[in-house]
Amino acid sequence: MRNTGNKTEDFGIEKNDDTAAIPGQIRPDSTRTVAVRVREDRRTRITVNWANKRIGTRTVKANCDKAAAAPTPTKKPDKLPHTGPDATVWARAATGVGVILTGAIIFWYGGVWPRRRDQVFPKKNS
Repeated sequence: MRNTGNKTEDFGIEKNDDTAAIPGQIRPDSTRTVAVRVREDRRTRITVNWANKRIGTRTVKANCDKAAAAPTPTKKPDKLPHTGPDATVWARAATGVGVILTGAIIFWYGGVWPRRRDQVFPKKNS
């Protein structure tokens, strides 16, 4: 976008994929480029508005099927990289205690909950 005027102007970029509009400002006698993310393998209509008037519209499509694949390493790693949290002895112990307490509470509540004080069915008298 290019502002050829002598004051700062506001603009907005809208897409038809139910995402929020991208507001912005452009200074006088300057040019601005805004990167817009689009969804994969779907047409997206991008509209630029200024003072509630449509300045430009373009339909684009991110075609990731035809894109080249990432290069593969020539040497295979011996093991997978560690990506999770560090599992220390204290973390495992805390998890075990939490599981035992949760099981005990569920077991206790299962014995207390279905009891009733009133008789559901009347007793048979002989």
